[in-house]
Amino acid sequence: MNPKVSIILPTYNVEKYFRQCLDSIVNQTLSDIEIIPVDDGSPDNCGKIMDEYAQKDSRIKPIHQQNGGYGKAVNAGLNAATGEYIGIIETDDWCNPDMFEKLYNQAKSLNADICKGDFNYYLGDNNFKPNNTLHLVSDENIVFTIKENPLIMRYHASIWSAIYRRDYLNCNNIRVLETAKASYQDMPFAALVYAKGGKITLLHEALLNYRFEEGMDSSTKRTDERLKLMPRMCNQAKTYFLENNCWNEVKEVAYRHFCNCSLGMWFDIDDEFRKPCYEELRNLFKNIPDENIEYKYINNEQKKILQMIINDEYDKLLSFTHKKKKKMKLKKLRQNMFSIHCKKNDISVIIMGKKFILKRGFNGG
Repeated sequence: MNPKVSIILPTYNVEKYFRQCLDSIVNQTLSDIEIIPVDDGSPDNCGKIMDEYAQKDSRIKPIHQQNGGYGKAVNAGLNAATGEYIGIIETDDWCNPDMFEKLYNQAKSLNADICKGDFNYYLGDNNFKPNNTLHLVSDENIVFTIKENPLIMRYHASIWSAIYRRDYLNCNNIRVLETAKASYQDMPFAALVYAKGGKITLLHEALLNYRFEEGMDSSTKRTDERLKLMPRMCNQAKTYFLENNCWNEVKEVAYRHFCNCSLGMWFDIDDEFRKPCYEELRNLFKNIPDENIEYKYINNEQKKILQMIINDEYDKLLSFTHKKKKKMKLKKLRQNMFSIHCKKNDISVIIMGKKFILKRGFNGG
C-alpha cells in the first residue's frame, strides 16, 4: 500500500534549522507518509542528521548525492517517491502539525490535482506575519483550473505550501528545472503545474512557516549576479503558458507576478551586475506592446519602469533606480533611529538602532 503523501526535503547547508523542520514532518497528524530528505552534497552535518532520524523512523528514506542544486535535489526525491500525493518542503522552514492531513483530505474529497494552503512569514523573535492572500483567489472547497481562474498566478509561487498528485506530475513530465547556480526554479515549476490544466483547490489557513529572518542567506536577500536569473525564470514560466495554450488567459496576472519578482529585485542588485540583469528584463518585457496588455494589476511605478525597459532606456532607468535607492536608504535610516512596532503580546521600540521589547501588561494593552 503506497503512502498517502511523500514529503521531499531538498537539503543543503541548513543544519541550524534542519531538526526543527524534520520534527515538524515526523510529528504530522497524518502518519501515513513517506519522508524523503535529499542531501545535496551539504557541507555541514545535514546528511548525518537525516540518517540519525532514519534509524528511528522507517518512514524516512534519505538520499545522498553530489551537489547539483535545488532542482536536482527535488527531482531526485520526485523520482524516488511512491506516495499518492507529493509535498516539497524547504528545510529551513517548518510545518504546522496538521498541514498534510488538511491538504490531503481536501485534495481527496474534491479529486484535485493540487491542494494549496497559505503560509506565515517568520521574521524572527517569535514574530509571524500571515501571507493571507489565497482568499483573494478563490473560496475553499472550489476546484478550478488556471484558465478558469488565473488569479492563482498573481501571488507568491510558494510551491512548498501545497501537495501535488504524483500521477499528475509524472503523466505530464513535470519536474523542476535543473539550472546552474540553482535559483528561483520554484516559480516556473508552479507555472508548469498550473499550465498543464491541473485541478486546483485552496485552503485559506496558514499551514507552513516560511523563515524570513534578517541576516539569513535567503534568495530574497541577494545582491549578486544570481538576481538576473529571476527574469530568466519568469520567461521560462511564460514559455510554459504559451506552450500549453493558456497565455492569453494568464498574461495580465502573470505580468503582475513577473513585475513583483523581477522589478523588486532590480533595486537590490549590485551595480556591477545591473547590465546583464537589464538584458534579461528586456527579454522578458520587450514584447508587451504586441500583447495588448491592459496593466490591470500593475501599479504606476511598475508601469513607469516597464516603459523604460520597453523603450530600451537603460541610462534613464539607472538614474531612476539610484534616486529611489537613496530614498529607501533614508527611510530605513529614519526607522532605525526611532520606530515603534505593535504586536499582540508586546511592543518593540527601535531607538538609534537598538531594539527594546516592552511586554504588554494586560489584554489588548
